[in-house]
Amino acid sequence: MEEKREQLRLTKKRLKIQKFHTGRNIIDSFQKINQKNEEDEEQIELILEEASAYGLRQEVKEWAEKEMIKASFEGRWLSKLDAYVTAYNEWIN
Repeated sequence: MEEKREQLRLTKKRLKIQKFHTGRNIIDSFQKINQKNEEDEEQIELILEEASAYGLRQEVKEWAEKEMIKASFEGRWLSKLDAYVTAYNEWIN
């Protein structure tokens, strides 16, 4: 009986540790995603600033938004940054 209690105690302890590490990994993952999104937003702003130099900021912005909508209707995944890069290349190059 005492042996089973000890096994149960150890199992509960392992489960608690595992839950803690799993939770940590999830939190770290979300932090990395948020950091990536912030970096993407900075890149998008730089693209729009460059487009402004050509007087095409609004055109690039609208084109990128249309690209994202078009991709979703076609069942494709297109990141916001990719859409802005595509729009910039379409209008500037």
